Amino acid sequence: MSEVRNDKLNGLRELLLLQAEQEKMGILEKAKREAGSLAAQETDRIAREEELILRDAADRAEATRRRQVMAAEREKSAEGLRLQSRLLSEAVSMLEDRLGRLREREDYVRILAGLVVEADSVLPDSGGLRVRLAGSDAAIGRAVAKTSAELRPGLDVEFDPDPAPIMGGAWISTADGRRFVAADWRNRAHEAAGELAERLLPML
Repeated sequence: MSEVRNDKLNGLRELLLLQAEQEKMGILEKAKREAGSLAAQETDRIAREEELILRDAADRAEATRRRQVMAAEREKSAEGLRLQSRLLSEAVSMLEDRLGRLREREDYVRILAGLVVEADSVLPDSGGLRVRLAGSDAAIGRAVAKTSAELRPGLDVEFDPDPAPIMGGAWISTADGRRFVAADWRNRAHEAAGELAERLLPML
């Protein structure tokens, strides 16, 4: 009787142990499946995050590249404008210098007289003109006035011995001083800047 009971107890214990082992294996298998699923989900999530990070980095790099290109273009444009300005300034200075050398010509008196006649065309009904020259041209002032009257008969021209603050050319005003034309070389050179620019800029 005792042996039968022991056999039953042993059988029951073995059954319980077997069930426990099966349950353990089931739990482990389930845990493995869940772990595998979680790992796959985490891997996908990490892959998506990496894609977003890469895309953001690429966007930032492209934005930086565009800014650099725009900055380079602006700098190139600014450098081009600086070059144009420098060349135009040099050209105006060269023209002013060439005009100053007109003093070396034998017909310099007639050149200055031509400026006076030209001024008369923009100062009609002036009642006469007054001419001021550079201090270095004072000696030919009366000759300029006389030649101006010869070039434009009937034109009353008076030489003002007060030197004009110019390097060459002439300042011409109406007799009453109300209207004035600056025909000095510096002013004439700057007036020609527009024409110089039209000729120079296509070459740059």
